[in-house]
Amino acid sequence: MRRMVLAVALILGGIAPSLAEEVGYEFRVDGMTCPFCAATSESALRNIDGVSSANADLDAGLISVCASRDVVFTDEQLTELFLDRGFTYRSMAEVSTGEETCRGNDS
Repeated sequence: MRRMVLAVALILGGIAPSLAEEVGYEFRVDGMTCPFCAATSESALRNIDGVSSANADLDAGLISVCASRDVVFTDEQLTELFLDRGFTYRSMAEVSTGEETCRGNDS
């Protein structure tokens, strides 16, 4: 029984860190001019499985997103997501990776 518990602990210990790793992205978006604009975009991004947070900076025209490593964003997907809300998607950049990427950045 001890061997089984130890084996499960080792397996979960090896899997958990890779599942928890997040990547930070910045999406450049034109047309967001008010808090409601930002809120609808943040909400749409948070509804994507694996996205843990989304925070808009209206002045900069950027939305910072934290997502698990297995989330794949495409230009086509983001173009449609923002166009459906009346905004223009411009670009995406990966800005950070690692354990502390999104710590303290919950929305």
